[in-house]
This record gives sequence, structure tokens and C-alpha cells, in this order.
Amino acid sequence: MREYDLLVGGESPSAAEQTTVKDPASNQPVSHVTRADETDVAFAVESASEAFETWREVDPTTRSQYLMDIAEGLRDKQDHIAQRHTEETGRSVTDSKRSVEFAAEYFEYYAGLTHQIKGETVPLSTGEFDFTKCEPLGVTGHIIPWNSPLLLASRSIAPALACGNTVVAKPAELAPMAVMELGKVAHDAGLPDGVLNMVPGEGTIAGEALVTDKRVNELTFTGSKEVGFHIRETVSDRLIPLNLELGGKSPNIVFDDADLEAAAEGAVKLFNNAGQSCYAGTRLFVADEIYDAFIERVVDRIERMTVAKDPNETDVSALISPSAQSEVDAYVESALEAGATVTTGGCIPFEDGNFYEPTLIEDAPDDAAVSCEEIFGPVLTAYRFESEREVVERANDTEYGLYAGVWTTDLERANRIAGHIEAGTVTVNNYASPIPQAPFPAYKQSGAGSEYATAALRHYTKVKNVRMAVDKTLR
Repeated sequence: MREYDLLVGGESPSAAEQTTVKDPASNQPVSHVTRADETDVAFAVESASEAFETWREVDPTTRSQYLMDIAEGLRDKQDHIAQRHTEETGRSVTDSKRSVEFAAEYFEYYAGLTHQIKGETVPLSTGEFDFTKCEPLGVTGHIIPWNSPLLLASRSIAPALACGNTVVAKPAELAPMAVMELGKVAHDAGLPDGVLNMVPGEGTIAGEALVTDKRVNELTFTGSKEVGFHIRETVSDRLIPLNLELGGKSPNIVFDDADLEAAAEGAVKLFNNAGQSCYAGTRLFVADEIYDAFIERVVDRIERMTVAKDPNETDVSALISPSAQSEVDAYVESALEAGATVTTGGCIPFEDGNFYEPTLIEDAPDDAAVSCEEIFGPVLTAYRFESEREVVERANDTEYGLYAGVWTTDLERANRIAGHIEAGTVTVNNYASPIPQAPFPAYKQSGAGSEYATAALRHYTKVKNVRMAVDKTLR
């Protein structure tokens, strides 16, 4: 059984309690992880506060090299970290290796931007000189989700460090191992003690302690809307920057002139990671003229998917926990009660493990729970539409606004639809995953702030204006 302790100030203190991490494919234990309490989190924040005083002064070139060394360390331990990632998430080793590579790419990307954290000069009268500078925020808190833990940790930790901040990260209790391995890699890369601290534990204890600690100057959270709103309320009197990503109910719209093969492949991307993705295209809107033929293509692809207990043989991985499996099954049952049809799937395939068959639901009312709420499972709902105006209104009829897909060969139509869809990202003819170079904003209740790209540099710094009188008289 693997053992993981906290990582605080470069040390690995052991706490009194441990969490048992289980493999979602079997629900068998794979590791014991020390569970941080309020005292541990306070110690981590203190360590980060002390480290900030020197880390903020480290020059951009040196910070860049640290991040490059972390990227190299992740690649050197790719097989080892990927195995831990698979054990805790149920994803295939191949998929987990990609996650390690993506994490390395985040550190590389922000390593290349440390010299771009700069201000500007402001032209004033001849007797004044005005300029701005970007300064780090201080201690940043990162509450990491379980669905893609290593990648989602890296996308916020890398820019925070690049900007000169220190980090206290709380890995998800259900999937902390790969993030803890990241902490080890950073330590081995020589990152100064206290710059990156790891405090795995319960959200209501370790997470709450991090949120309420007034020495924390920024918070990044990915997870449920309810917890995100709680965090916003809790820190409202402190006016600190927040990055909140709170889910989605993303529309994927297929017009009658679309490349149907490509669109069908895009539609079934929902089933990656068993649908446990915030930007997954869960609502499939198909033009009435092509609906039947297109759904046939989608069903054919779904029914060719393998569901197997071996993570290297399955196309649809296990859900994270038994309760997640039960919740998905309850959503499908509620759809049937609302008059919908389960075209394929809709069952728990094995007595053990947290698997659920890839499922397509048709004829669900727009106000049914499966149409409105984030299911976070391998369930796709399909709808007919007749006009651009109709589909845009229905696509926007959700409290979320994170991602959307549009499939059409008409460039003018693509631009029209993209302009009217209420989502932070609209993809056209390619339901692509987020990348470091492009921002990942959120509309409506999908969140606040923006991860990725140079937007992250703005988020993890504060602007100071310096205005001085200048005597330009030659002497």
C-alpha cells in the first residue's frame, strides 16, 4: 500500500488521520494519504507566507528554469505518475500518460512567459514620469478537483509560481496521488521550501481552513456551483481575486450542412473520462432534416464502445465513486419518468466497480433534470431543432455558460451562432479540449475569472502605478 504525507515547507509531516484512496474500477484500496487538519493548513500558509518574501524577488530567468525543471521531472517520472493517476481516477494508462504530458506542457508554457510579466509607461506632462508594474499577490490557495487532478492542478499552480506567488494546494480527497507526485517532482527540482505546499484532506476541514485563512491572497477552485458560491461568500469581505470554475451544460449543435462523420466523432467525445468533464458537450442539438441519419451514426459509435474493468481495455472509464454511479443512474431513471427514451445504454454493467454504460437519451423535455443539470457521467441527451433562432434560444436556456460546439460548413452561419451563444468558448467543427495558449473564460454560473494563456498572468498579479515628478533641466 502506497503512503503519502503532507508536503509543507519542504517537509513531510504526518498527521493523525489518513484517507484511504480507492481504485474506481474495483473500489479496492490503493493508497493511504495523510489527511490535513486546520493546524496543518495554517502551518502550510505560514510556510508559504515566509517563502514569499524571498520567492517574489527571484528573477524571471531563475523562476523560468525552476518551471522547466519541473516539466522535465514530470516527463522523467511519466510512467510512475501515470500509474498513480490511473489507480485513483480509473482512466487508462495511455490517457494518464497524456495527462502527465499536458501537465508538463503547462509548466513549460508559463516558464516561457516569466519575462512577459511587465507593466507599461504612461505618457504624461513633461514634468512627470508614470509607469505601472505587475506584482505578485502573495500566498495563493488552490483547491483541486478529482476528475483530472494533475492537469487541473498544473494549469493554476504553474502560472501562480511564474508570477512570483507561493502556493498552498489542497488535492481532492478522492484523487490526491498524482498531485502529491507533482509536489515531489517540484521538491526534487530544487524549488525552495515553502513555495509549493500540499495539504490533502476533506473539503469541509482542510478546504475550509484554506478558504478562511486571511493570509491567503487568492483562491482558485474547480468544483460544484454550491461550493463555489460558498467560497465567494466566505471571502466577500476580503476582496481577493477568485478563479471559480463551477461546471457546465454545454450545447453541441449540428446543422444540416455539417460534416456528419466529424460531427459524430465530436459528439461522442462526451464519453471521454466517462463524461466527468466540466466542458463536455452533454446536450446534442441536431437539425431536424438530418436528425435520424445523424443519430444512427452516433448510436453506432456508442454501441461499439467497450466497457471493461481493465483500464487499458475500456473506452469508458469508471466513475469516481459508488455515489457518483448511483447519481448518474438516478438521472437516467428521472429522464424515463419525464417521458424520455433511452436509445442505448442506461444500465450499470457490473456488480462491482463504478462503471456505467455510455448512454444516449432522446425526447427529454427541455426542462427535465437531465436537460438542465450537470450529470457528470456518460450520458448524452439529443434534441431536434428547426431554425438557428430556436436552437440558440434553447442552447442558452441554462444557468451555465462554459463551452459550446457548432458544426457547419457555412462560415457566416458559424460566426452568427458563435456570436449569439452564451459561452466562454465556442468551438467550430472541432470539439477541442482546452489548451494552455488560449483562455478558458466562463459565462453565467459556470464561474468567474479565466484560466490559461496570458489571462492567468493578469489574474495572479496586481498592478501598481508609480507616478513621479521629473526635473528634466540640464545641469
